[in-house]
Amino acid sequence: MRLPNCPARRAALCLAFSCTATQAQVVAGRDRFGDTMHFGLPLAAAALSAYERDTEGLKQLGKSLLLSEGSTELLKHAVNSKRPDGTGRGFPSGHVSTTFAAATYVHRRYSLQWSMPFYALAAATAAQRVRTRHHFTKDVIGGAVIGSASSWFFTDRFAGRRSGASVGMAGGALVVSYSLQW
Repeated sequence: MRLPNCPARRAALCLAFSCTATQAQVVAGRDRFGDTMHFGLPLAAAALSAYERDTEGLKQLGKSLLLSEGSTELLKHAVNSKRPDGTGRGFPSGHVSTTFAAATYVHRRYSLQWSMPFYALAAATAAQRVRTRHHFTKDVIGGAVIGSASSWFFTDRFAGRRSGASVGMAGGALVVSYSLQW
């Protein structure tokens, strides 16, 4: 192939050929939030169980996290999908599977009300993992499903504290009562 005589055209042609052989690589940003939540949410769930003196719950949380982490690692090695930065083992997200395992544990063991902050932080972790280019959306969805399913499988409702509400009439007045056993 003969290159054109014009130096500008020659440079442009060389640049075009050199670009065809290269791949763009996306550099993943630092994710302090995701790294903190990866350990923080399971610790917060364990602290809630310790506060409730719920040793059975701690065992269930441990089993849930082991199943979640084990399943995640097995799938990462079996699938070996690329991350946005070009490195391997992106599917499923381990950070997200761990945070959703903790959130679902709190939901199943204690209540949806107690788990709402956990779910919000787990969802924020998933969004942050995509935003910082550690994972694709499919990776974090897979992690959320694995983490939630792991806790759903192992976790039972806590029977420790009893609470109740009632509404009735007394002396012509409406009476609303709420009790919580400590």
